[in-house]
Amino acid sequence: MRTASFLRQALAVLLAGLTWGCTRTALTRPADDPTLRLMDTLRAHARTHAPACAPSVSLLRPGGGIDLERLRAAGHPVIVWTVNDLPTMQALLRRGVDGIISDRPDLLMQAVRDFDANGDGIPGDLLDADGLIDPKRFDAQGHRGARNLRPENTLPAFEAALDHRMTTLELDTVLTADGVPVLSHDPDLSPTKCRHADGSPLSAPVPIATLTVARLQATFVCDRLLQDRPEQTNDRARSPEAVAFAARAGLPDPYTVPTLRQVFAFAAEQADAAHEARDPLRARNARRVRFNVELKRTSPKSDIAEAHGDAVARVIQEAALAPRVDVQSFDLRAVRSMQDRHPGLRAVLLLETRPTAADVKAAE
Repeated sequence: MRTASFLRQALAVLLAGLTWGCTRTALTRPADDPTLRLMDTLRAHARTHAPACAPSVSLLRPGGGIDLERLRAAGHPVIVWTVNDLPTMQALLRRGVDGIISDRPDLLMQAVRDFDANGDGIPGDLLDADGLIDPKRFDAQGHRGARNLRPENTLPAFEAALDHRMTTLELDTVLTADGVPVLSHDPDLSPTKCRHADGSPLSAPVPIATLTVARLQATFVCDRLLQDRPEQTNDRARSPEAVAFAARAGLPDPYTVPTLRQVFAFAAEQADAAHEARDPLRARNARRVRFNVELKRTSPKSDIAEAHGDAVARVIQEAALAPRVDVQSFDLRAVRSMQDRHPGLRAVLLLETRPTAADVKAAE
């Protein structure tokens, strides 16, 4: 009997871990919760849109340090990164997160489509009448487009995200030497991700900040496949929309590093009359798709310059996309700067570690 009881207790502990503590696990009082205090402080500074909290998925596991239920009870939207397996997606959906950022938009679409939110045995509670994800109920974000399916932050990656009906295209930006926001997770062109346009490999990383946008796009292509992402492909035949757009835009290759402006234009084109005629649902989703634009640091310890946020905001305003764009960063100063300088854009704070009292004070 004691053995059976032990097994039952062990199973209960295992299930609790697998569901990531769907009941409240944090023991801190609200006044002692630095994440809640930080988000409350950022919300107090917001003039138009309340900010969102975007923690690493590891912070929501038992002992991770962030109380999801408390954040949501306080009215803070919580969008979790980066989640690439169905069981974790399903567990987070059950816990009521507001959104998930994933390298696998195909799996995320499947998880949302099959989710039974009200427990009536009928899935699809987060979908609209046409079977698209309802962005008012859930935010499904394609991380760097579709990082596990195509080379990241490229037009083909965003094509794949739109193919899988993501509500938001998540992307990274850095500035060129002439101040143009372009897409890259890294401050340098990495030899593992990029090559010369003539096919020759890079012998060393190339700092993007040393290149004009014209030289960047004429000289380099970022279509290399990562060994740890076996589902990735750079087969141009799998990305006909990106191929066609690149040709019309005068880009040397669909895997040329795009500007932020070109990504906005690409998404807009996916909703035009021709696309509407071919695939009405895909076009409808593209017409309303949101963008989550990250401001990347030039080094782990450097602050993000105000000029970076200003350049991104300028492109957003010129495209008349402010209602559909979030700007996110791990840099708390950059988040506060965007709130002060561009209050019409929603700010998102990315979290890789649990905030501290010093973070709260810095945001005040």
